[in-house]
Amino acid sequence: MDLTGRRFGRLTAVEPTGRRNSKGSVYWRCICDCGGEAEYTEDMLVHGRYLSCGCLKKENQKKIAGQLHRIDGTCIEILENRKYRRDNTSGFRGVFRLKSGRYRADIGFKGKRFYIGTFDKYEDAVAARLDAEKMIHEGFIEAYHKWKEMREARRQEDPGWEERHPFVFEVRKENGSLGVYTTAGKR
Repeated sequence: MDLTGRRFGRLTAVEPTGRRNSKGSVYWRCICDCGGEAEYTEDMLVHGRYLSCGCLKKENQKKIAGQLHRIDGTCIEILENRKYRRDNTSGFRGVFRLKSGRYRADIGFKGKRFYIGTFDKYEDAVAARLDAEKMIHEGFIEAYHKWKEMREARRQEDPGWEERHPFVFEVRKENGSLGVYTTAGKR
């Protein structure tokens, strides 16, 4: 199939490269509206898998990033709308089966992983993980919204309140147990 001159989103097919993928589809050299170049297979282009050299994805990521609210490196919207991944091998986020047959549970927050424990039963590991999610993830969301309400209530009368009372939510591990520290609710 001759794709020369055909447009696919922001891409214009220029010429076949002579290379083929494992399925026999020809790679085409394409020029993007932004000036970038890329090579994609005929199948990828015809079926709409690629619409730019990658510039469209970057633009969309910038737009989305501008709409998300990050607080101390944590995105509120992602925590509020969290979904479980389909590729999770144990069936539950943060629960892993060890070679010994036991289950390890951990949780991530602010770019760090926190060890919850190792359990003989899968159900116990899941229960511990759910408790940690409630304390950390849900606790963060609740504390943030409480702090935000306080900020809004004080914004008019005390413009410097936010600087003097920054939102803080920290996970700490003391004596083998996870705990949280927050400034939300403190005046």
